[in-house]
Amino acid sequence: MSRQEQTGGDKNYITFLKETLLGENLYSLIFYLVVFYILLTYAVFPMTYSLTSVSDISAVISPSMVHQEPQINATFYGWLYDHGFNMSQVARWPFQGGLSVGSLVVAFKTPADDIKVGDIIIYRADVNGEELDVIHRVINETVIDGSYYFTTKGDANPYPLSFEYNIPYSAVVGKVDTVIPYLGYPRYIAYLIVHDL
Repeated sequence: MSRQEQTGGDKNYITFLKETLLGENLYSLIFYLVVFYILLTYAVFPMTYSLTSVSDISAVISPSMVHQEPQINATFYGWLYDHGFNMSQVARWPFQGGLSVGSLVVAFKTPADDIKVGDIIIYRADVNGEELDVIHRVINETVIDGSYYFTTKGDANPYPLSFEYNIPYSAVVGKVDTVIPYLGYPRYIAYLIVHDL
């Protein structure tokens, strides 16, 4: 390769880098998404956890909390009514519209006695052999010898799943306080890619 050919190749590479950094080609979108994800994961989230009372920021990756008509009438309202819940109290529960897939949820560590039936919590559970953060609604709380245990249910699930019974407070990451639609989609897409391989 002659010196002139090598210099031409270097110029093309520099032009490509310049266009990428300035957002003038398709690769710049991918580049900036990766940079954004790395900054969020390794800078913004850790700083948020250390400087505030936020205990977790998670993405909704399952449709188990999605309120979709007409199914939600049976899986949520009907189930609660059939199990003796006071529907006027249910109407005052937070996040009445459920949680959409791809939403970002912010949770705060909350004392056990401040978690009430109807609250949505994030907790760690073994789901089919995989440790996952589960985002579901509390449907029962029990105190045994001063220790708190919770039972949860996804609003769109027809019944509580086997791992949702008697969740110890020590497994609770936090109580959901804020939901931001769509910002969790990058995490949702990454989850789909990893689990489809």
